[in-house]
Amino acid sequence: MVLFAFLRNLIAGVSPELTVLTEIGVIIIIATFLAFLVKISKQPLIPAYILTGILMGPLFFGIIKDQSLITSLSQIGVVFLIFTAGIEISIKKLKEVGMVSSLGGIIQIIILFFVAFLVSVWFGFSGEAPVYIGLVVAFSSTMIVVALLAEKREINSLHGRIIIGFLLIQDIAAIIALAVLSSDLSVGSILIVLAKALAFGIFAFFLSKIGNTILRKSADNREMLLLVSISFLFLFVIGSFIADLSLVIGAFFAGVALANSDYKIEIQGNINPIREFFAVIFFVALGMQLKLISSEFISLLVILFLLVVILKPLVCMFLVRVFGYKKRTAFLTGNALGQTSEFSFIIVTIGFSLGHISSELFSTLIILTVVTMSFTAYFIKYERKLFNKFSWPLNILEEIKSKNEELEYLYDHKKVILFGCHRVGSLILREFEKNKDDILVVDYNPEIIKALINKKIPCIYGDFMHEEILDKVNIKTAEVVISTVPDFEDNMNLIRKINRINPDKIVIVVASRISEALELYKRGADYVILPKFVGGEIARSIVKKATKDKEWLRKIKKDHKKRLEEVHRVLY
Repeated sequence: MVLFAFLRNLIAGVSPELTVLTEIGVIIIIATFLAFLVKISKQPLIPAYILTGILMGPLFFGIIKDQSLITSLSQIGVVFLIFTAGIEISIKKLKEVGMVSSLGGIIQIIILFFVAFLVSVWFGFSGEAPVYIGLVVAFSSTMIVVALLAEKREINSLHGRIIIGFLLIQDIAAIIALAVLSSDLSVGSILIVLAKALAFGIFAFFLSKIGNTILRKSADNREMLLLVSISFLFLFVIGSFIADLSLVIGAFFAGVALANSDYKIEIQGNINPIREFFAVIFFVALGMQLKLISSEFISLLVILFLLVVILKPLVCMFLVRVFGYKKRTAFLTGNALGQTSEFSFIIVTIGFSLGHISSELFSTLIILTVVTMSFTAYFIKYERKLFNKFSWPLNILEEIKSKNEELEYLYDHKKVILFGCHRVGSLILREFEKNKDDILVVDYNPEIIKALINKKIPCIYGDFMHEEILDKVNIKTAEVVISTVPDFEDNMNLIRKINRINPDKIVIVVASRISEALELYKRGADYVILPKFVGGEIARSIVKKATKDKEWLRKIKKDHKKRLEEVHRVLY
């Protein structure tokens, strides 16, 4: 209290020309302090920024008297957020998401939108308000989920790739929604806006060719590369303004135009710090606009919260299962998507500025987004415990039959059982190409199993965490069991089960960290593969030999490239 009173008096006492600088400085200091506290508790940082706005706005201490400049600066934050989202959209990524993410993602958006729409109508909302409520509930947070998956090293896992696919489809849908919302929501106006956006996208495609040439000539200077990237962004933003389109459309297509650039990584590295700064201002500005909500809106908030954290994950689980994936993959996918999106902030901001939604509904939807984002951190952190706790009711998912259920190639009792055929597993399998009858592959990615069946490699679709799979492959008769599944808990459980069945078998597993490897050795693993360390040793030997024999290097390059292309076709 004393601190905020001091800050209020401090800002009131500075000269007018220094007021803005002082206000921004105070905002950043308070936001940093709260973000630090939130980080310690392993929460997403966005709620901390919004809390900063709440504390500094009229709802609490009223430190910032004139919000107009902060609001104007926040628009730059929106532009940069959408720009970086556009950069993540590439043709390559769209090809990789597969049917489960592309079609499944679209179905999920439609279901959640209409359920939330009907709920809002039931609460008495009319006009444009139900549309905004439906859109907010339908989308999930790319920023939050990707950061949490990266922290757990699960981005390249099967469920991680499906989740990324869902989020990618949602982001594209969110941009389309933002384009539509910039119209007056009549059919004719929507068609005109979409036609303009399409023309803008075609223009972006052709301009990207020129842009890549300019970037190439600027790439040797980091400062010049940054200036060219930002100039490219604002060229599109100004173009969207001239075309009477929302600024976010221009920002998005600017990002898309640079998405396939050779210098994409460098651009992202340069832009991200600027984006983060203005994003903080944007979220603080949101917090400043929040107001207290009535009991009616609290009831709406509770219902929408249940739709987001319960119904949305269940819908995603069901869809993933329908497309042929096991219940664990389905659960981990749905569990990660139980929140609203950073796009929700932008959608409600536009709705509020256009007068489509009231200040109370605006505050309700912002609170919904903050709360669900906060819950996500715990959902993903404790996903294994949650899965084990709800494993029995999740058996209902197994009742949903799919064409993948009988995905297997004829096999009998094998000497070697390989669990997981992703990356490391595919390399191990290569050693058995001449003796296919010695090995049985078990994987819960149906696409990998289909590829193995085509090659007539003994295999079965399933999850080794299921007792019935261990019984089906007859693990008792195997001489060697190999797990390349990069999950520590899963491998610990596998070792425990094997020790119970037959402790004399050779067990080889994979680990990501040294501490995990030591613990796996302690529990009975015969050998633990650490891919990063193995890769380092191989790299050292390649460099050593390559410096003496260039022809040898050309040969292994050819073989390596061929193998990578083959694995890529199977996995993606």
